[in-house]
Amino acid sequence: MGRKKRKNKRKKNKRKQENPPVYTWQDAEGFHGLVPGERPSDEQVEQMTRIYQENIRKSPYWKKIVKMVGIEKAEELLKQCQIKVD
Repeated sequence: MGRKKRKNKRKKNKRKQENPPVYTWQDAEGFHGLVPGERPSDEQVEQMTRIYQENIRKSPYWKKIVKMVGIEKAEELLKQCQIKVD
């Protein structure tokens, strides 16, 4: 095996180690994700929830939701979109 191939293989193996697998799925309760690592603090979970909700507000679907159900109901639904850590 040439130097270049060995170097590329080492880089590929290093990338695999740096990015552990993330598993996601959806069921009746919503979207779920399984991510390796330490449990985030309550403050981090709140921050992730705020960012998640802000991203929903910025998405093109937000205007459609508001148009369908009204701003009050849309905000109520948005509050249900939270990051939860079990």
